[in-house]
Amino acid sequence: MNIVSPATALASAATLGVADFTGGVAGRRSSPPSVAIAVEAAGLVAIPLGLVLLPVRWDLTACAYTFAGGLVGGFGLILFYRAMALNLIGIVAPITGVIAAALPTVAGVVFGGERLHVGQLAGIAAGLAAIALINGPSRTPREGGRAAVGLAVVAGAMFGLFFILYHAGSSAGVPAFLAGRVGSAVMSTCFALVTRVAVLPNRSALPLIAIAGPLDGVGVVLYMSASLHGLLSLSALLTSFYPAFTVLCARVFLKERLSLVQAAGAALAVAAIALIAAA
Repeated sequence: MNIVSPATALASAATLGVADFTGGVAGRRSSPPSVAIAVEAAGLVAIPLGLVLLPVRWDLTACAYTFAGGLVGGFGLILFYRAMALNLIGIVAPITGVIAAALPTVAGVVFGGERLHVGQLAGIAAGLAAIALINGPSRTPREGGRAAVGLAVVAGAMFGLFFILYHAGSSAGVPAFLAGRVGSAVMSTCFALVTRVAVLPNRSALPLIAIAGPLDGVGVVLYMSASLHGLLSLSALLTSFYPAFTVLCARVFLKERLSLVQAAGAALAVAAIALIAAA
């Protein structure tokens, strides 16, 4: 396996993790659909990077896959932002990460016929465990916990489908990236109209969106590049380490504490990455 693919997937995790944090905080200042729409639009600044890392092939089938991925991913992003607005980052991030990693891993190995080495299998097992431990839920009861868990579960499933569909359409490169952004924007706009919330974000959320949007676009381009040159199961798993970066941002900017369980998850994540990359 080319070492560039896992490295690119990890870079995707870093950018998506920070994007999710800033976008989630923006979702506290404006309606989640409006933030999602603005993030998708701002993410188009990643097109030049896409022209460097991705091919340009006008494949309608591949674009249909990423358009569908954008639809489900956009829905998941709205739910993720709504869950983040409940001030339960420690619950939301790891749950979405676990489910988002598990779905494409199962799809790639069981249904896609992908073959992994023993070391890679061990790395995947350690990685899934690490994602569950990273920023483990607080022992202190908080209001909205059940709602946050429910939103996180569905959001994680949507993110998992996003990974699968984008992997299927990554061969088209830049056109597929654009199709996915359109799909997500369509979903977010329809959600806003149906729920009768603002389509345009509040001014107070714009500085955060200006960070989240470009990082989200770059993260998606990096994931598509990793997926194009590597296995779905490994690329999606490594990209699903994004909660670690979301948690780090919460610790630095919101002063959330890192528990012993979280620290153990971070250490296990490092070991898992080493196993996957070295196998």
